Amino acid sequence: MVQKLIKFPGLLLFILLLSAPLFPAPDQAELSFRSLQKSFTIKDEENFGKEASLFLKKFPGSIHVPEVNLLLADKESDTDLAVEKYRSVIKNYSRFKRREYALYKICQVLDLKSKWKELLAESDSGIKLFPNGVYSNYFRFMHITASLMLEDYNTARNESVKLTEHTHDFETLSMALFLLAETEKKVRGNSKSYILDLKELATGFGKSEIYPSVILRLAVFYDEKKDYDRAYSAYSDIVELYPDSPEADLSIQNIGRLKKLNLKKVSYIPDNLIVKNTDDLDLSPENEVNHEIDENYYSVAIGPYTKSKDTDGMIRILKNYDSVNKVKTAYGYMIYLGRYGNTESALETRIRLAEEYGINGNIVKVSAHDKKSYIYEDR
Repeated sequence: MVQKLIKFPGLLLFILLLSAPLFPAPDQAELSFRSLQKSFTIKDEENFGKEASLFLKKFPGSIHVPEVNLLLADKESDTDLAVEKYRSVIKNYSRFKRREYALYKICQVLDLKSKWKELLAESDSGIKLFPNGVYSNYFRFMHITASLMLEDYNTARNESVKLTEHTHDFETLSMALFLLAETEKKVRGNSKSYILDLKELATGFGKSEIYPSVILRLAVFYDEKKDYDRAYSAYSDIVELYPDSPEADLSIQNIGRLKKLNLKKVSYIPDNLIVKNTDDLDLSPENEVNHEIDENYYSVAIGPYTKSKDTDGMIRILKNYDSVNKVKTAYGYMIYLGRYGNTESALETRIRLAEEYGINGNIVKVSAHDKKSYIYEDR
């Protein structure tokens, strides 16, 4: 019998091969994770949360546990809870490759909620932890924005300059120069350094995504300087070249205000003479131009609130304020309080909110045109 088996070793090997599977079957944890990924896009928050929690309970040792926790954070509609969940991912999974993404999402929420001190700290962590990461430039941009909002203009300027010196990406460079210009405007007003920055952007970055905003900044510069032909020409170009842009809505209203002056179209790209005739320091008010209060005004933004009923409750508290508007956004609900003709009046309401209710509001400029409203800037 032994001799017969020795004579036919090939037959034994063939039988063994037939009995073995050609490919190893995926384990149950892997199958459950794939199903969970599909559920993320098709199930609501509550049902997805149940499925994800069941996965974490059944497969606590799975390599996909960090990713599942990240999916739970992404699915969370309450922004404060989402931040907690993202922070938990960063803290508990030090080797997880998508920790950078989690920190980026935290910064996005903080930016949305105008929590500038927290954003400054978190974006600084992003810069230090992920200096060459996918979101490194976003961290830098958010850091500059937070610095501007906190009136730390030295940091904003230094970080903007660093970006211009170390990037070769066209869009990143254009945004860095734009933020540098914004810093100069805050510090020196409509100064020579500010118009030089705008000139560089206007002449070298015509194909950048930020270009409509550059032309709008030029238009406002001329408007505030009472150089109305150039202001009118810049506003008109925005409407003609970028009709679907938010900047076009604001430009249309300013054109309507300037039309009665019988203006002509001229070149508005700054030349050497314009630069030469601009003061080194100009501290004239930024909002000297009188806008029609019904078309272009300031409000105090509060929120976002995750649930409609919470928003309605806050509106009831604020019923003694004029013009309280509730707006649905991608992140929840926002409340816009008041229709003020200048930032000073809006600031009074913002301070009152903080003193009476401990609410940190944010001043925004609202442009209304053809039944559309666009929140143009926040301060």
